[in-house]
Amino acid sequence: MTKIHAAVLHKLTKEPFGESVVQTRDAELKLTPAVVTLVNQITHLYGSRTNKSYGRFDEDELNYPTSSVLRDVFRDGKTPFIEGTKKLMAVLDSKATQAPASKGGYVLMVHGQSDGGGDWFLVAIINNVASSAVKEDTLEIEEAVHVDLENVRVAGRVNLDLWLDGGLEHRYLGFLKTRGEVADYFMYFLGCKVVAKDSEDTKRLVEALQEFARSEKLDQTQEDDFLRRAHSYCMERKKAKEPVHLDALTNAAWPDEPQKLQQALAGAAVEINDGFIPDGRTLKRLLRFHGKTEYWVVDFDRRALIKDQARYIKKTGELLLRNLPAGLKAELDAEYPDD
Repeated sequence: MTKIHAAVLHKLTKEPFGESVVQTRDAELKLTPAVVTLVNQITHLYGSRTNKSYGRFDEDELNYPTSSVLRDVFRDGKTPFIEGTKKLMAVLDSKATQAPASKGGYVLMVHGQSDGGGDWFLVAIINNVASSAVKEDTLEIEEAVHVDLENVRVAGRVNLDLWLDGGLEHRYLGFLKTRGEVADYFMYFLGCKVVAKDSEDTKRLVEALQEFARSEKLDQTQEDDFLRRAHSYCMERKKAKEPVHLDALTNAAWPDEPQKLQQALAGAAVEINDGFIPDGRTLKRLLRFHGKTEYWVVDFDRRALIKDQARYIKKTGELLLRNLPAGLKAELDAEYPDD
């Protein structure tokens, strides 16, 4: 369960190609069970989605003022939480106006803390949806309205600790990546400069897949099969010059429980930009082990360990290679004529 420091709900009324109107609250939401449940559902939903982009705040705070507003609220304490969220609504209104096809909704803003202790700020645009429900006392069907969690398309989160610590190497800002100008205007509202580098995202993916395999306690054969399925999908995308989409990757690599792998790849610590072109050289790490020192270079397929053509002796940190190629064996035999 996340800890909620403060939450508020404002409203942006806007139809595609229409004018926008902002309606704001003057007080924080009381943290009732219903509010806490909704915030936990939204944060879980955001955290489980793989279709995200990551980056940092743009340095141009004149055109992208969200970072300056958040700094005044969370670092300098110049602006109360409510007043800060109202300023953010003005920024959201202006960016939505610049995207004619965008739609409005209820804008949930939350300052929370994760289980690990890190503070974050989340913004999500949500809407109600009508449905039917059975009335318990009369067994009649009545119309009910609830928050449409299935169709949340606009949300973003700032890791406040990473940002305010000044770590420029971190991707502390993320948002759901949807198609078209809806994602663009929300990115401009956040002032997010996407940090996308194919080799870096491939490296993060390789590490996340390897960590998932370890967490599942797969034997060597199962792990090899899993990593090869992932490698095969990524190489197909690379050859076609098409991006890797993480949802599709999880279905290809872990078809029995794709949602489990999706959760792992969507984790806040992973931060993989969805839709990158994989780097083939980095992908090799899924299938091969490589290392070198001043005196030697070693590179071998992970199947060598499965087929006992190589053996790692963990206690001593030694690697034993078997069935040396004839040419290499002949050279070594000549070097060492005596047994």
